[in-house]
Amino acid sequence: MTPAGRSLAQMNAGVLFMDWYVLTFSAINGILVGAMLGGIALGLSIIFGVLRIVNFAHGSFLMLAMYTAYWMQQKAGWGPYLSIVVAAPLMFALGYLVQSVIIAPLIRREKALVVEPISALLLTAGVYIVIDNLALMFFGPNVRSITPTISSTTVMLGDFPINVFRLIAAVVALGLAGALSLWLTYSEMGRSIRATAQNRDAAAMSGIDVERVYGVTFGLGCALVGVMGCLIASFIPITPSVGLSFGIKSFIVVVLGGIGSIAGSLVGGVVIGLFESVASQFVATPTAAIFSLGLFILILLVRPQGLMGRK
Repeated sequence: MTPAGRSLAQMNAGVLFMDWYVLTFSAINGILVGAMLGGIALGLSIIFGVLRIVNFAHGSFLMLAMYTAYWMQQKAGWGPYLSIVVAAPLMFALGYLVQSVIIAPLIRREKALVVEPISALLLTAGVYIVIDNLALMFFGPNVRSITPTISSTTVMLGDFPINVFRLIAAVVALGLAGALSLWLTYSEMGRSIRATAQNRDAAAMSGIDVERVYGVTFGLGCALVGVMGCLIASFIPITPSVGLSFGIKSFIVVVLGGIGSIAGSLVGGVVIGLFESVASQFVATPTAAIFSLGLFILILLVRPQGLMGRK
């Protein structure tokens, strides 16, 4: 082979290696982002699975948790991970209050219906509008960010530099899913939640306080998204409208994975994150997001109950 031929062959091999390197790196990032999205969608999944209500304000609770982490750092010097001890109980209390004061009266009024009231969607949409506009009023439109408390922002996974904050968010999301699954299986309240999800009327006749279960479930869903809000506040710019995109993506993840399925939330998140990350190497990022919606529709045409859902 001539020197020119050898040079061309080496160049082609280098390009091929770089392509596989970039695709593998994109896949790893996509899995991390997908696990993070699955963790954000966990709270929405459990609320949807038990109350049969779409919490349109899900992203607003995420935004409030991010602001909580920001202000805890500004006022008390706490890092975003330490702020979880404040944000999670705060989001639980706020979620319990929203369910008890706003949603519960509607459910009591329409409890004779076979299905849950569709008008609850309008109520939670109203909660989203109120929370986001109050945040805009108090915090202003300026973009805020949290100063990282970890000295090294990357860790090497073989030859691939991995963002530490995304890695922590993904690992915690997996931990939350496992802990939630165990709690629902072995705790008394968890069994009450599962019984209420299967049949509300039968659970009530068995002595379960359904309204309390609903309040705890809604509060728990908000607490879960509160934890994830503190985790992603380290690398996501904070604005009053930041929750909307995450809320919409959470709906897609929950339906894709299977309504009420904890594992389905993670699987749906990983599928969306992996597809968008890899597709963005071939097309523009907004176009990759559009393609992910096409994938979402295609999967639901084959499995209407979702990847991990039951008929």
